[in-house]
Amino acid sequence: MKLVPATSLPDLAQVRKIYEDGFSARLRTPFEDLLTDRALVLTDGSPRGLAVLRELGPTDWVFLRYFVVGDRGRGLGAILWSEVRREMAEAGFTRIVYDVEDPAEEGIEEAEETVRSRRIAFYTRLGAVLLPINGYHQPNEDEPHPMLLMAADLTQAQTAPITGDDLRDTMLAVYRYRYGLADADPLVESTLRTSGLLLQ
Repeated sequence: MKLVPATSLPDLAQVRKIYEDGFSARLRTPFEDLLTDRALVLTDGSPRGLAVLRELGPTDWVFLRYFVVGDRGRGLGAILWSEVRREMAEAGFTRIVYDVEDPAEEGIEEAEETVRSRRIAFYTRLGAVLLPINGYHQPNEDEPHPMLLMAADLTQAQTAPITGDDLRDTMLAVYRYRYGLADADPLVESTLRTSGLLLQ
């Protein structure tokens, strides 16, 4: 299996199906918009998975917007993760940052809580860490949807805890370069405050 740019494929119908089957309508952006970022497809002649990444400005970090495979339970997720890590490291990036849905969100069904917990466990097994950020969610939502931030070091297999200024800079990079928010934005300041990262 290999990783190729989505734009190099003559037909993206199968890639679109993997994407749309993997995410609810609430979590999806229009498929065509993904192609403005770095959209990478895991293929063995047919598309098997998709990862969409966006550079976080002048940092050497990259934000993983979407990560999904078609046939689950076959180890494709681990293969896609390994290939994405390799590709990003070769491109000069040192960290992948991304958000996941919070399994502790109030009001969700037990089955959904299990899915979210398993997703976090999957990334943790592969060397990522949960970031101790409180109150983080994506902007421009009518009803704020609690999310958690995770990160993986691309220079070593296991990621060390991210703390202090590094933690603050990571969170700010996400809000600045993934979502276009200024540091003085109320959401950014609120997240910094609830995470104990607001500078006095």
